[in-house]
Amino acid sequence: MRTRQQKKLLILLASLCLTLVIAALPFMASYVKPAPAALPKTLVLGANPVGTLFYAMGVGFSKVVSDHTQMKVDLFPQGATVWWPMFETGEVHFGINVPDDVIAAYLGTEIYKEPTKGKGYPIRTIMLGTPIQVVFFVPGDSDIKRITDIKGKRIPTEYGAFFTSTLSCRALLANAGLTFADVKGLSVPSVEAGIKAIIEGRADCALMAVGGAVVEELKAAKGARGISIDSSPDAVKRMQKVFAGYYPIKVSPGPPGITEEILGLGKDITLWAYEKLREDVVYEITKAIWENYKELGPIHPRLKLWTPDRFASTRAIIPYHTGAIKLYKEKGAWTKELEEHQTKLLTIKK
Repeated sequence: MRTRQQKKLLILLASLCLTLVIAALPFMASYVKPAPAALPKTLVLGANPVGTLFYAMGVGFSKVVSDHTQMKVDLFPQGATVWWPMFETGEVHFGINVPDDVIAAYLGTEIYKEPTKGKGYPIRTIMLGTPIQVVFFVPGDSDIKRITDIKGKRIPTEYGAFFTSTLSCRALLANAGLTFADVKGLSVPSVEAGIKAIIEGRADCALMAVGGAVVEELKAAKGARGISIDSSPDAVKRMQKVFAGYYPIKVSPGPPGITEEILGLGKDITLWAYEKLREDVVYEITKAIWENYKELGPIHPRLKLWTPDRFASTRAIIPYHTGAIKLYKEKGAWTKELEEHQTKLLTIKK
């Protein structure tokens, strides 16, 4: 039998242990990882209106991400000037656009200076993809044969919420040695409205991304023909003064309005995300597209070029989202060169 003294000692030890456990609970709790938050049920992808290339591509991305994650993706078919502010309100989570518009939105310049008070929008890169080819289209019987023939013609120059189209128009005219003052400019609400202005007889030519469905309408109504840019060094330099990321790109016959090989204005179509979108969400988006990119091609021919070898690239002009970087590291695609490029990009907006 235990003596009274032994019992007192045991009680004292038990009391001491209990005191130590209670005291340690806050510290123990800090080492217990909380359960990861559930992925959102729905995401919204910003894309241009029906009839545009970006809308068609958006359909592809929404299907692949919806099919291969727990998240359903809905499309918001409006110009980026409408949905950039919706990143911050949580109404749009990621979007498809091109770098000339995005760098202005990110830095808070051009048309984004006033709404952002020069601070820009919080944007991150997810992945680079298909190069976009932009050209002026004219009716089949048009007397416009070369890009310089556009001087004095009626063309849409202002595209409302589609600032990238306004910039592209500025660059295409610069390629020809022209400015907005050298043409009879029109204002239209969207890029597809520019092509419809030709169909309606209000414009002589208008720009559009090669592969845009609305060019089929022009072809059916009046015939359609794409106009090649000038490939001379001076002409290319003039184009790049508008945005350094533009480059001449070959356009092969096949898409509506392209009956022979020409040159277009090239830029990289990119998926962008809200900077504060959760890392695990962006990781899942990136993973779904990386591992199932072959499902994109059957949805739209231009998506056949949306391949993993393009995703992580030093052509990026805005820092990558950490969720995308996590996936690229897992796939062995994040190189020392990319890490250095990311570090450089992070200093642009400090």
